[in-house]
Amino acid sequence: MQPTTFDVVFPLTVLLFLGIAIPSFMVGANWFLHRPRKTFASKEESYECGLSSTVGGADERFSIRFYLIAMIFLAFDIEVAFLYPWAVRFLKGGWDMLWVFLAFLVLLESVYLYLWRKGALDWD
Repeated sequence: MQPTTFDVVFPLTVLLFLGIAIPSFMVGANWFLHRPRKTFASKEESYECGLSSTVGGADERFSIRFYLIAMIFLAFDIEVAFLYPWAVRFLKGGWDMLWVFLAFLVLLESVYLYLWRKGALDWD
């Protein structure tokens, strides 16, 4: 049985309508319900970590080392995602699973050593 044009167009029309109506309603409700409130001058000041004053602005640049360490952390954090299925299947896999695990750890350790020798893990 061939779907008719109505069977295809009607669900897409409803989806498009809901995709426009729901965000429009939320923005309209926010605009309507938002009332300016009395604010105190102290609420306008920046406050970070208990310091009474801050140095620099929001557009201050971070060192590239910060981003490098963050990306290395994410890359090696993914290793946990690879170790979990291995741990679940370990008892059923026998010795073959142990060799796969050791090969993975040797590869991972070689990457750690490479990064250490390149100085990527030094914060200085």
